[in-house]
Amino acid sequence: MADFSYYIFCAMLLGGALVVLLSRGYVNAAMGMLCSMLGAAGLMVLMQCYFLAFVMVSVYAGSVLVLFVFVVMLIGDVKENSSIWRKIGIVGLWVVLGAFVGWVSPMLSQAAAGLSKTTEVVFLSQAKNYGLVLMTEFMLPFQIAGALLLAAMIGVMVVAKNPSRKKARRELV
Repeated sequence: MADFSYYIFCAMLLGGALVVLLSRGYVNAAMGMLCSMLGAAGLMVLMQCYFLAFVMVSVYAGSVLVLFVFVVMLIGDVKENSSIWRKIGIVGLWVVLGAFVGWVSPMLSQAAAGLSKTTEVVFLSQAKNYGLVLMTEFMLPFQIAGALLLAAMIGVMVVAKNPSRKKARRELV
């Protein structure tokens, strides 16, 4: 059963990524991204990384994807007219990049294994300690990231505002 679910989650992950790369509309790409994130969360559950799977579903699939769909609804869905050869080239580039990362990552993980501190790994192995570290040591970066996300959201609303309303107000005055 574990093998079957592994293949299902891998198919979700890769299929969603292909939909993101090959789709014409932004909403379809967002739904492909959702499928890919759910596949990645399922793989994390199979590896018994329950906290990371929860964070993946709640933060990325929940918040970020909803924000992305909200922005698309504000701006409007514009269809991109690119040729099939360009899309095949993009997919080929991602395959080559993925193969390169797959080739280099074992070497990097072996090099990083010698540098890791076992005391930090033991401390962060419990889920309650993530919040403690986040709210003490990483509080300033956490607040800066929140302020940047707020500024980006306000900027999107300003850019997406309908310019015809501005002209109508100027003509009335």
